Amino acid sequence: MRTNKVYKLVIHKKGFGGSDDELVVNPKVFLQIKLGDVVEIAHPNDEYSPLLLQVKSLKEDLQKETISVDQTVAQVFRLRPYQDVHVNVVDPKEVTLDLVELTFKDQYIGRGDMWRLKKSLVSTCAYVTQKVEFAGIRAQAGELWVKSEKVTCGYISEDTRVVFRSTSAMVYIFIQMSCEMWDFDIYGDLYFEKAVNGFLADLFTKWKEKNCSHEVTVVLFSRTFYEAKCIDEFPETHRASIRQDHEGRFYEDFYKGLSSRFQFYISTRELLGGHKSFIQCVRQALHKQELRSDRPDVCGHHPWCRCV
Repeated sequence: MRTNKVYKLVIHKKGFGGSDDELVVNPKVFLQIKLGDVVEIAHPNDEYSPLLLQVKSLKEDLQKETISVDQTVAQVFRLRPYQDVHVNVVDPKEVTLDLVELTFKDQYIGRGDMWRLKKSLVSTCAYVTQKVEFAGIRAQAGELWVKSEKVTCGYISEDTRVVFRSTSAMVYIFIQMSCEMWDFDIYGDLYFEKAVNGFLADLFTKWKEKNCSHEVTVVLFSRTFYEAKCIDEFPETHRASIRQDHEGRFYEDFYKGLSSRFQFYISTRELLGGHKSFIQCVRQALHKQELRSDRPDVCGHHPWCRCV
């Protein structure tokens, strides 16, 4: 039941009263509030989202007609100290989150740890930037979702999905150097330029905005099909790398690692060395194709091989 009665908001630092509770309530003032209730706090006629916190302890030594919120939480939700706020108990079912994103960094979290951490969060409230610690695991709440919309806080139930994302992972990016990479799109851009200056640039920018520190390896790869009838047409020294697909076609895969375990914040130009890395990749593939030829009259592009 909502009420229009106002209370004064005070803030406290972590460790106030010998506990780390984010919300301190005086049971003599809030007679209707009990442990485990979800409380909504908001300034009257405020444009910012209301704050949802769970009552974990009751303290009678708090000033009358006041409610105390942790200083860090108050700053996130722009709650102003010594100002009037509405305080209402809400039904957890009305503010249950559909999805919670937890990010972690510089640590390994197994599936078992994820399951235990998720269980520890059930029947609690979460808000953006909230730091979570459990059994040595440190994580932070990122995005919160309800009915396909982002929210700033909510209640975690058994049905809430918890997604874990690492900001310090090992990432392998494979770029296929197919023939289409050298074609132009409808705007006159080469597809490989869109891959470098578009996809990779946007990806690295997004990682930088989220303060990620991934270790990334970029690999260019290509598959060459040979119009050969049998394996005997290839030089014996190179037959070990020749494979045959389900249609009976002979092919060979080429790989070129551009960098290994580099910090992604370097520019894409530094990463790929401009266009040279792409051109060198194709030249190396064609050079290997020439070495595999046992026909002295063939040079350059073989009529019996093609890249895809």
